[in-house]
Amino acid sequence: MHQDRRHLIIGTAGHVDHGKTALVGTLTGIETDRLKEERERGLSIELGFAYFDLPDGSRAGIVDVPGHEKFIRNMLSGAYGMDLVLFVVDAKEGVQEQTLEHLAILDLLGISNGILVMTKSDLALPSELVEATEMTQEMLVGTTLESIPTVSVSAITGAGIALLKQTIVKQVSLKRERGGGGDGIPRLYVDRVFTIQGFGVVVTGTLIGGSINREQRMMLLPRGDTVRVRGIQVHNEPATVAEAGQRTALNLSGTSAQDIQRGDVLCPLAFSRVTDNIDISLQVLSSFPRILEHWTRLRAYLGTCEVFCRLILLVDEALLPGDAVQVQLRLERPILTFRGDRLILRDFSGQHTVGGGVVINPFAPKHKRFTEETVATLAEWEEADDAQVVNAVLAQTSTLCVPESFLYYYLPQSQRGVTAILKRLESEAKIVRWDTSSRTPLVSDAARTTEAKQRIRDVLAAFHEAQPLLAGQNASQLRRQLTFDTIGFEKLTEVLIAEAHLVKEGNLLRLASHEIQFSEEEENAKEKLEQLFLDAGLNTPTLNEVLTQLSDMSFHQTGRVIESTFFALVKLGRFVKIADNFFVHKDIFDETVRLLTDYLRQHEVMTVAEFRELAQTSRKYAVPFLEACDGDNITIRDGNVRRLHPRFQK
Repeated sequence: MHQDRRHLIIGTAGHVDHGKTALVGTLTGIETDRLKEERERGLSIELGFAYFDLPDGSRAGIVDVPGHEKFIRNMLSGAYGMDLVLFVVDAKEGVQEQTLEHLAILDLLGISNGILVMTKSDLALPSELVEATEMTQEMLVGTTLESIPTVSVSAITGAGIALLKQTIVKQVSLKRERGGGGDGIPRLYVDRVFTIQGFGVVVTGTLIGGSINREQRMMLLPRGDTVRVRGIQVHNEPATVAEAGQRTALNLSGTSAQDIQRGDVLCPLAFSRVTDNIDISLQVLSSFPRILEHWTRLRAYLGTCEVFCRLILLVDEALLPGDAVQVQLRLERPILTFRGDRLILRDFSGQHTVGGGVVINPFAPKHKRFTEETVATLAEWEEADDAQVVNAVLAQTSTLCVPESFLYYYLPQSQRGVTAILKRLESEAKIVRWDTSSRTPLVSDAARTTEAKQRIRDVLAAFHEAQPLLAGQNASQLRRQLTFDTIGFEKLTEVLIAEAHLVKEGNLLRLASHEIQFSEEEENAKEKLEQLFLDAGLNTPTLNEVLTQLSDMSFHQTGRVIESTFFALVKLGRFVKIADNFFVHKDIFDETVRLLTDYLRQHEVMTVAEFRELAQTSRKYAVPFLEACDGDNITIRDGNVRRLHPRFQK
C-alpha cells in the first residue's frame, strides 16, 4: 500500500467518565463497551475498538481506552501504536487525576499528534468551557501534545462533531506528510484472544510495522510456538494482508487459546530473538512520589506486554523525580524488543507511573557501575545515528561475523533502508559484508577484521620461526589459540588465501612465504636420511629403525632432530608415503614407477612375483607399493595381475 494510504490508529485518552466512549460512538456509530459489566456500570474496563472511513477511502481504527486508574494497564495496551490521540476532557469538570496520568504516559510514549476534545459542552456554561479549555491547554505546554488543536463537542446534541471529523482528517494528513511507521518488522501485540467455533483461535491487536500475509508462518512469543495465519480480518472485514496501523484479527493454527494471553507478541520467524537485559534512556516523572534506588523492582510495559524487572543504576546511586538518565533493566522474563521502542515503567504495586524509556540497546551486556567507560558507552549508544549503531553492534559482539538480520533489532526499518546503510558503510570501508548472495549474509567491522587477519599472520609467523621444519600449523589448533569463533575464522582464512597471504594444505595453514628451513645440524641429518633411503631402494626401514640405525652417527644428533627432519622431507616431497610406516625416496619411487610402466607397455600384465623380481624387493614391500600405484591411477588391478592405467598407455 502506498504511504499516502497507510492506515492509522486513533486512540482516546482521559479521565474516567469524561465521555470517551460516547464520543467514539457518536463518531462511528459503534458501541465499544462490549462487556455486560461495562454497560451496567457505564465504565470502560477493557479496550474498545471501532473504526470509520476517511475521505481518501482509507479506514481509521479507533481504540477507546479505559480511564479509571485501576485499568491503567489496559490504557497502556491501547496507547501503544497510536498515530493520533483524542485527548478527552470534560468541559464542566476539567482536568482530573487520570487526565494527568494519561497525559504523562502519552508524553513518555512520544505521541505528538492529537486533538484536545472538550466533551459535554452542552452541560457546561460558556465561562466554564473557556476556563476548562484554557487550563487544559496550559497543562499541555511542555509535553508532546503542546499546541494541538482544540474542538468542543457534545455527544448528545452532536455539536462540534462535524468540526472534529474535519480536524481529524487534517491531523491525519499532517501525520502522513511526516511519513514513517509503515516500514520495519511486523509485530502484533495481543490484546484479546478467543476461540470461534469452526475457526479456532483468534487474536487481535494493532499491527506495528510491516505487514502480515495470510498463510504466513510466524512465531508466538514468549512461548516460542510456530503458528500459521489461517485468516485475517481488518476492521471486521476479511483480508489477505494486514498492514501497519491496522486493527487486525488473526485466525491462528498451531496453538490454543489457553496458551496465549494478552502481552504475547506475533512476529516473523527470522526476527524472534528475545532478550532479558536492555539499556534504556529513562525519564522519571516529576510527579513520582519516591526516590528510585538500585535494584528496585518495577513493572515494564511494552505494547500490551507487562513484565517485572529490576532497575540497574549505572551512573547514579539513586534517581530523583524528574531525573533523565541511562539505566539498565534486568527483565524477569525475556521479551521481544527493538532499539527505539518506547516503554512505560510503573512501581511494583502498579499504583504509580514511574516514567518512560526508549530502548537504546536491546541486547545489552552487563556493565560495571559508576565507571567512566560505562558512562561513555551509554552516552554513545543514546546519541548514535544508524551508521554508528551498526559499528557499535559489530564492535561489541563476541563473534567477528554477525548475521545481517541481527542488525534489524537495532535498525527496525525496511530491508531496503538497512541495505542502503550497509552498502554505504561498505563503500566507506567501515564494514565487511560476507556471502551477500546467500540466505544468511554476514557482516563484520572492517577495523576488527583487518586486525584479526594480521593476528593470524603474526601467530603463523611466530609458529614458523619456532617450528621451521613443519610445513604449517593445524588450523583448528590455530583457531583455538586465537580464540576466534569458527565462522569468523573460516571467513578470515578464506580471504587470506584468496589474497595469497596464506596457503592451506590438508588441515595445515602456513604463510605463503614460508619455506622449510634446515639448520646446519638438520642439514647434516637430511643428507644421512636421504642417502639411507636411496641405498635401501624399496626395502626401506621404518622410522624407529631409522632412529636405531642413525643413533651411532659420529655427530651428536638427537632423536628429535632426526624425526623432525624426516617428516620435513615428507612435507617437502623428498620422501613418498606408500603406507603406514612405509616411506620411499622420491627418486626411487619415480625410477620404480618408470620400470613398472615400461614393463606393462611391453607385457600388458604383471603379477606380484614379476614385480618383486623387477624391483628387487620382497612381497612385504611389493604389495603395498602396487596398491599405492592402484590408488594413484598408475595401474589397475585385474584379479591377480596389474594392467597399465589408460592415462599411461601410449
